[in-house]
Amino acid sequence: MLMPPDPTAPFGELLGHLVLVLRSSPERQDLVQAALAALVARAAHGAARIEAGIENSWAVDGDTLKERLQHRRVDSISVARAAPGPELLALAQALADDQGPLPASTHIQVALVTAPVPVERPLERMAASDPALPTVPRARPGDQLAGVVEGILRELEGAVRKEQWHTVLHNAQAALRLFPGMGEEVRRPFAIAVKRLLSRAVVEQLIEQAYRIPEEQARTAEVLRAGGLPAAEQVLEVLRRGGAVGPRAFLLDAVGGMPEAFPMVAPLAKSAQPAEAWLGVELLGRLGVADAIPLLRERVTDADEKVRHAAIDALGRFREKGAVEPLRQALAHLSPETRARAGRALAARGVSQRSSGGIAMPLFAAFEVEKDPVAWQDLLETLVRLDAAEVTAALARVALERRGFLRFGAGDARRQLAIVRALGERGSPAARQALERIAAEGRGEVGEAARAALSRPPAAP
Repeated sequence: MLMPPDPTAPFGELLGHLVLVLRSSPERQDLVQAALAALVARAAHGAARIEAGIENSWAVDGDTLKERLQHRRVDSISVARAAPGPELLALAQALADDQGPLPASTHIQVALVTAPVPVERPLERMAASDPALPTVPRARPGDQLAGVVEGILRELEGAVRKEQWHTVLHNAQAALRLFPGMGEEVRRPFAIAVKRLLSRAVVEQLIEQAYRIPEEQARTAEVLRAGGLPAAEQVLEVLRRGGAVGPRAFLLDAVGGMPEAFPMVAPLAKSAQPAEAWLGVELLGRLGVADAIPLLRERVTDADEKVRHAAIDALGRFREKGAVEPLRQALAHLSPETRARAGRALAARGVSQRSSGGIAMPLFAAFEVEKDPVAWQDLLETLVRLDAAEVTAALARVALERRGFLRFGAGDARRQLAIVRALGERGSPAARQALERIAAEGRGEVGEAARAALSRPPAAP
């Protein structure tokens, strides 16, 4: 279910939500009317002007409305104060549709994007069901970079017509790589041309080609991101059909690099079907949108292990503090595999932030009480990789305890030797400092193992 925005949100956000409802759940009139009522109430407070402001064709700041404006070649929309509901609904319906006229009325004015100079005749239709392909805008005289991009896009246009999909992929990527060097006003019409060239039929062929030629999958993912939300919808359709993840991993990379796809992905993460829930959770972790954290928190205790572990891995990618607490709670899960997974996710946060504050000691506390030998070893390796001074010092203390820190009898000695071995393999300054203490104070096999580890050259930094 789509999450409605705050009724006090900006006009553009409320309009974007209504458009998204019309595209994803047009049969849900309750959702449509609720979204429309919020939009009408917002319009009553004053006039609004919405500009596409497109930076490039593969990232529009996560703004669903800007994505639709770009697709419909809308430059700006001006809405007068107290615009009536029927006119606002007609506007949203037109933006939600891929074709058809865009309405203008007394209260709503729509300005379309125009090319910088006259353009050439459009291409013929690829198929009777597809809209006519756009022409490529001409570069301004003297603009060398734009001239190069124009030439590439004309080759791309011809390759689409001839169904030369490898050439399509090559030229699309080449154009995208050159876009950052262009000014926004120059780049925008070219970006729109690329986006419209990546029609549904073209995207389908690029995906099929990537299945056949795995070496092209990374490039295909990069180009698919240029297709924006229409391409994301199409890719999600493919992913939801199921099948082995391996051959389709590039499709996860494609949608996972499009933060603007969050409203499409979020309902999947709430699905009661484990396969869909896993897909949604996996993509939320890749999108990196902070609004995903509450959804992921709900799945950390999921009955399905694959979904649960995907949620834990996803939370480990977030730097926001809200991701820490559910990972800490997962350290006490009944499943030892889940406990170890949560430990790795927490450690990943500490390493990336070059800080173990609030991370290291909760991990160590879980390590001290862990009874499953496999999970214990996993947590040990995780702690050593974290390489925090307070952790290595605590591990040295455990290795030196006389009576066995978990009272496992002979198993205690084996675990103490495992600590020494892990510190020796790490070989960092913090690890060697811990080994020096163990070598000086340790007895029997533990002390000997520490001295032997110190005799080896330190690891390269």
